[in-house]
Amino acid sequence: MTRKYVHPIVLALGAMICAPAASPARAQTPAAVKAVCLTTNETREEIRAHHLLEPFVALKSAATAIKAEAISAKLCRLGEEFVYEISLLHRDGRLVHVVMGAVSGKLLPAHASHETPPRT
Repeated sequence: MTRKYVHPIVLALGAMICAPAASPARAQTPAAVKAVCLTTNETREEIRAHHLLEPFVALKSAATAIKAEAISAKLCRLGEEFVYEISLLHRDGRLVHVVMGAVSGKLLPAHASHETPPRT
C-alpha cells in the first residue's frame, strides 16, 4: 500500500476551513494564503529582481541543517513572501519536506517539516 503525501500548507488550509470560528474577530481575518510555485524561468527572474538565495544554496543549507540528502527545491510565492519548498532524503529512506525563507535562508518553524516513513 502506498502512502500519499499531503503538503503542510494543504493541511493548514484544511484545518482553517474545518475549524469553527471562535470569535467575531477571527471571522474578520483574511483568508489563508495559497503558495504558488514558479517555473524555472520565473525563478531566475525573481532571484535577480529580489536578490533571493540561489536554489543550490538553499538545498545545501537545508541538507546540512536536517542532515539529509538534498533532492529538490522549488521557489514559491506565499502571499508576499518567497519561500523554497525543499525535499530531502534521510539515510533510512524517510522523505522530509521543509520550507525555507528565500531571503533569509532560515527554515520556517510555522511550516513544520513533514516526514514520510520509509516504504517497507
